[in-house]
Amino acid sequence: MRALALAVAALMVTAATASAAPTTITSIGSVNLRDLAAQAGRVPYRPALRNSPAQVKWRAREAARAEGGPSAFRTQLAPPNVTGLQTVSDENTDGFEGLDIRDTAFTNGFELEPPDQGLCGGTFDGTTYLFESVNLALALFDTDTNQVTPALDLNTFFGQAPFFDPATNRFGPFLSDPKCYFDPDTGHWFHTVLKIDLDPVTGDFGTTSATLLAVSTGADPFGPYRLYSIDATDAGGPGCPCFGDQPLLGADANGLFITTSEYSIAGTEFNGAQMYALDKRALPVGGTVNLVHFDTGTTTTGTVQPATAPNGRYENAQNGTEYFLSSFECVPPGCQLQQGLVRNTIRVWAVTRTRTLRTASPDLRLLQTDLTSQAYGQPVPQEQKNGRHPLGQSVGEPVPEVEANDARMNQVVFAGGRLWSGVNTIVNPGPRDGIAWFSISPSVSANSVSADIRRQGYLAARNAFVSFPSIGVNDSGRGVIAYSVMGPKLNPSAGWTSISKDGTGPTVRLARTGFRPEDGFTCYTEFIGGDEAECRWGDYSASFALPNGEVWSAAEFIGDNARTQGANWSTFVWPIRP
Repeated sequence: MRALALAVAALMVTAATASAAPTTITSIGSVNLRDLAAQAGRVPYRPALRNSPAQVKWRAREAARAEGGPSAFRTQLAPPNVTGLQTVSDENTDGFEGLDIRDTAFTNGFELEPPDQGLCGGTFDGTTYLFESVNLALALFDTDTNQVTPALDLNTFFGQAPFFDPATNRFGPFLSDPKCYFDPDTGHWFHTVLKIDLDPVTGDFGTTSATLLAVSTGADPFGPYRLYSIDATDAGGPGCPCFGDQPLLGADANGLFITTSEYSIAGTEFNGAQMYALDKRALPVGGTVNLVHFDTGTTTTGTVQPATAPNGRYENAQNGTEYFLSSFECVPPGCQLQQGLVRNTIRVWAVTRTRTLRTASPDLRLLQTDLTSQAYGQPVPQEQKNGRHPLGQSVGEPVPEVEANDARMNQVVFAGGRLWSGVNTIVNPGPRDGIAWFSISPSVSANSVSADIRRQGYLAARNAFVSFPSIGVNDSGRGVIAYSVMGPKLNPSAGWTSISKDGTGPTVRLARTGFRPEDGFTCYTEFIGGDEAECRWGDYSASFALPNGEVWSAAEFIGDNARTQGANWSTFVWPIRP
């Protein structure tokens, strides 16, 4: 392996600081999707791996954050009152059922929840392709609904040893939280995932971590792909060695932007959101790659979402600008969740002078401003329709509630001159869960970022729960909000509502209606241990616009034919012409 040249040169206009310790990006080889597809095969089913030491500790970390802890913060705001929309069946016949729990189990040997939905698309040689990625599998489709590769495990795609190798009985690294993005400007595909090294014998967490990046050398989705590793260990940081949770992807005309949330591997420390800016044109070529790392110092959010642009129409002011959005979903010191927490502020970020990423000495500025917004708050567990749930019934458990995580900012898109995004939120009456959405007009000057909330609102269903929004908007400012929807009379389903500069549509539309309750192993203490199980869902959906204006989305639901011993989740992928 060879370390690539690092450039960290940034003028900070806010409290965020450039990384004091060098952050390295390393070339770790290449892969070809055609070769991987030709070699693909099933691996032996070993359900005990879902309770390997690393998997158990990962779930415990998530549960500890959700339980919250001591905090001096007290909210005076009440949850919003939202009249729910009518839910209508609108089965999308142009979509298809994508990856499901069987793809994860057959490629890795065990089940994982939640899927963490990745989706991206672009055109090559007259065909528009779609990548779908989940924990821990990936496959390539086209917009005619053909699956053109078998499901592949993510460890192999990113050039890593398998999570567990039955031939050697040794563990490879732990991967999670895949994302993908097709850059319409350069015609390259980008994939990210988090990595934590494991003890090869015990399967427990090790002491090093990274954000892995796969970059196609051209527009061909089959590759080849150059593979990179960005060190996320932060050996000198509080509570470290650490890892970068949930890598998120964005881009402007000049840079590729990755953000993560830094947590201790072994402890409870939270060290804020991290931003990485890279020259997006150098990555496919190899050689010297400029990387600028910002330690933002956030304490009330771990998620700073970078924006993507559907047709390469970026913000060119101030020598190139990338925008970000974040909410205030957690409380210090550990970014823990707090039941009853309601906030009415969101933050707009901007990195300017991105064109300097293409020079030998990048000179970036990180700017931020806070906006008073509509209220949003920590969501509540979601109810689902009673029905047959064989895993739970085998241990005498009723149909479980489903977690809605938190009110972090979800996927951000810059389209029609605006930033679009949404968060999960508690709503009344109920309480139940809905979506708070935002349409923001940003601008930048030399030393500041300004923004105006042009439109905002709530999306909720009558007597049902709506969660995990992704907004896909085309350059005309028209699009969809994709999400999961479930309730006492509705199995977990994939839904959507139209959105434009004038607001949202009048109905919750079911693109694919769920067939059964969520019935995965994370729902029941008998299968994961501990005092209280969390029925994991999400953690995010996906939605994006193609240059022709069509919007493709993907969300988790419960299908009629996906079932393993330990889980039954599916995904649905569908287009809308707004």
